[in-house]
Amino acid sequence: MSQVHTLLFVWISLTFISILFGYLIHYFFKRSLKKLSLTDFMNIALANAAITSSFSLMYRAITSEELIKLLQFEIVTLFLGAIAVIWISIQQIWQIFK
Repeated sequence: MSQVHTLLFVWISLTFISILFGYLIHYFFKRSLKKLSLTDFMNIALANAAITSSFSLMYRAITSEELIKLLQFEIVTLFLGAIAVIWISIQQIWQIFK
């Protein structure tokens, strides 16, 4: 399986796991939950795409010798940016199910 197929599989899986997790939390806490609109679903899908690509970028930054030589110490900034994108994406998903 190529890396593109792997990332696509991870993205689709994360999207459905996020939706399932949101519904399960509401079910166990006995809260009512509105039906997901197309906008909500797209926000979840895009947030999960951002999470997937950020993890992929972090992995490539660790494993690519060329990128390490090119960025040197600025690789820390790359990691912080990827972590920020992951954090904001998780908050976006959380807001939909809040």
